[in-house]
Amino acid sequence: MKNSSYEKTLEIIKSTFDMPTENAIETLITCAKKGNSLASVHAIKTIAKLNHPSVAPSLCDIYNWIAEDPRKRDRACDIRIAITEALGNTGATVGIDILQKAIRTVEIAKLGPAPEDIAIGLRASAAIALAKVDSDAIYELAILFYDEEPAIPTSPVNRPYVKAPTRKAAAQAIGILRDAGGLAILAARLKFPRGEVPEVLAECLESLICTRPPYMLEAIKPYLLGSDEYLSATAALSLAENLGTAALDLLCEAVNDVLGEAKEAIVIAISTIRDSKTRKILLDFLDSPNPFVRRGAVKGIKAYMDDEIKEKLQVMHNNDPDKFVRQAAE
Repeated sequence: MKNSSYEKTLEIIKSTFDMPTENAIETLITCAKKGNSLASVHAIKTIAKLNHPSVAPSLCDIYNWIAEDPRKRDRACDIRIAITEALGNTGATVGIDILQKAIRTVEIAKLGPAPEDIAIGLRASAAIALAKVDSDAIYELAILFYDEEPAIPTSPVNRPYVKAPTRKAAAQAIGILRDAGGLAILAARLKFPRGEVPEVLAECLESLICTRPPYMLEAIKPYLLGSDEYLSATAALSLAENLGTAALDLLCEAVNDVLGEAKEAIVIAISTIRDSKTRKILLDFLDSPNPFVRRGAVKGIKAYMDDEIKEKLQVMHNNDPDKFVRQAAE
C-alpha cells in the first residue's frame, strides 16, 4: 500500500491540471522535490507534458538540485532518468549540458546485497535523449559505445553484460543521430564484434539498417546468414520493416542458407511485408520439406486468410508430420 505522503503528493499533482501553466510548473517542481521517488517521477512526467518555454529550464533546475546530493535525493537514479527522458522529448538544446553530465555519471551504491553501478540506466537514457537534441553528440556516444570496463569488480562471465545496456543505448542513439562517422562505428563493431553481447549487436543491426548506408548489406549479411538465430531473426525483421519489398529476394535466399529456427524467423519476417508477391511466397513455403520453414509460413500466412488458405491449413492441421506445424495450423 502506498504511503499517505505519496497519495497527498499525487493529489497536489492532479490539482495542477486546473492551474495556469506557470503556477502548475512551480507546484510540480515542489512536488518533484518532496523526496518520494514515485511521486517525483510522476511530477516530472506531468511537467514534461506542459507546453511552456520554462519546461526544459525547470527540468534542468530539478536535475541540478538532485545532483547536489544524489544519494539522498535520488538514490536509485529514477528521478534523473525521468528528467533525461523528458529533456530528450522536449527537443530543447538548453538540456544538452545536463545530458552530457548524465551520460558520464557513475554512482556506486549498495541497493541490494552487493555494491552496483546504479547509474547505468541513467547513462543509457541520457544517450537516447542527447541524440535527439544535440547533432554533435557523436563524441559522447562513441565513448559510451566503447565503454566495456565495469565500474566494480565482476566475474569474467558477467563482465561483457554489466554495461551492455549503455552500449545498446549508444548504438540506438547513433542510429537516431545518423552521423556518418557514427554509422561507420556501428559497421566496424558488426565487422569486428570482439565478443560483444548479442543484444548490443542486434541494436547495431537495427540502427544500421534503418539508416540504409551504402555498405549496409556487407555489414549485415554475416548476421542474417550466420549461426546465431537471434541475430539472424533481428536482421531479417529489421530488413523487412525498413526495406519492405526491396528485401524480399534477399530474405527468400536467406531462408535456404540459414539453419534451424532462423528459417522460421526469416519466413515470419517475410510475412510482415505486405505485397502481392508475399502470399505466393508463403504458399510455396507451406510445401517446404523443412518443418521450420513450414512453421513460419503457417504463422505468417494467416494475415492473408482466404478460402484457399483455410483449406490448406486444415489439411496441414490434420496431416503435417511436424506437431508444431499441426498446432500452428489450427
